[in-house]
Amino acid sequence: MKQQKKHFQWRAAVLAVMTSILLSGCSMTGLDAQALMHPPRPTGERADIYALLEAKAGGNFTLKYPATGEHRSAIICHNLSGDSHPEALALYQRGENDTAVNILFSAKEGNKWKEIGTFSNPAAQVDRVCFGDLNGDGYDEVIVGWGSSAGSASMMSVFYYKNGRMNELKLGQTYNEVAVADFDGDGKKEIFTASIPADSQQQCTGSLFRLNGDALQLMGSIRLDTGIAKFSGLLTGSVSRGQLGVLLDCMQTNSRTLTELIYWDKTKKTLCAPLYNPQSPQQNVTIRDMAVASGDINSDGILEFPIVTRLPGYTGAAADDVGNEVQWTRLESGKGNYTQVSSMIINARDGYRFVLPGKWKDTITTKQDVNARRLTFSAFDSNKGTVGSTLMTVQIFTNSEWNSGKKTSGYRQVLSSGSLIVAVSIPTQKNALSISFDVAKKCFQLITADT
Repeated sequence: MKQQKKHFQWRAAVLAVMTSILLSGCSMTGLDAQALMHPPRPTGERADIYALLEAKAGGNFTLKYPATGEHRSAIICHNLSGDSHPEALALYQRGENDTAVNILFSAKEGNKWKEIGTFSNPAAQVDRVCFGDLNGDGYDEVIVGWGSSAGSASMMSVFYYKNGRMNELKLGQTYNEVAVADFDGDGKKEIFTASIPADSQQQCTGSLFRLNGDALQLMGSIRLDTGIAKFSGLLTGSVSRGQLGVLLDCMQTNSRTLTELIYWDKTKKTLCAPLYNPQSPQQNVTIRDMAVASGDINSDGILEFPIVTRLPGYTGAAADDVGNEVQWTRLESGKGNYTQVSSMIINARDGYRFVLPGKWKDTITTKQDVNARRLTFSAFDSNKGTVGSTLMTVQIFTNSEWNSGKKTSGYRQVLSSGSLIVAVSIPTQKNALSISFDVAKKCFQLITADT
């Protein structure tokens, strides 16, 4: 019995260790969550698609999931033929020795799913799957990016429906980032690619392509800033009123970040990247040490990019977010100028943002106490280079600390997130820079996954 008890204890210990590894998101060499378990078997209509996949691929296959993009499932349903029922595509790999990725297209006839095209690609993984009407026939094509474990660049294929079957166009275009949208407003979608050359001496490029018959036609290409090591994010949307484009966040080889703004000028019929000007000695105004991504900061449907400037008098590290003012900026429609939408201090460590009141612009500095989770805003005299009186202190409390009332005297709550309280103390004083609690509270925003 003792030996049996030890055996159970040993099994329990091993199970606990393995569970902690899986739940923590960690993996060991050759051992990850996908290798340890099969996904749950689909039910309903997807079960019929899965059964067809089993019949075509054999019993020993592995589903392949797109690594990036909007569609992350290995089985995706989308209307490709324009009828009343969507088609399906399944991404998979046969057996343990097959390194190719296969894609099976199927359509429903009556109560059964039938295969309408199977294709294979030597890529080790699927980068992404996109949909869009590239040829203007009213039906979406499928754009598949084929990734490689050997490098960061991916290849593309376009699949289209014709006469009851899917067909493939293999496009000789590599990319590191891609977007599919109607950039020129002609009712058909184009493919934008951003590419980092393998040769670090060559320059990164942005290119726009349209589908012309059975080939990609280059509409325009433009050089991007030098020293880009990787792209950290791409957003597609309105970059000004009536102007579609992309904001491309980039990491440089020196670990600094910058943003490229790229759009198609319908009048000049050319691709534009106004933040990069090879004729000007001035560097891209968006270059920053602080890690902050572009986005629609005020939810008005227009994308903004950050311009980061150092707060006067701040003595911390250059990358300290609270030591920098983030000026959210966008392209002015039709004028080629830029408009500042808002200016804020971001405290990512404590999970909040503070939109600077207009009169605090260029007149304040901050001081952070990381251990105490405290941020102090003070007046700053630029002429004398001196720190003035305290205007506001922001303090993070736990729920228990706040409810106990200890050390909370003079503080009022502005935000709450989970088990934490964000509270402020505003000294009562006659100062031209003083703000009320009500004004301060409206300036605070929680940092969430969406922001």
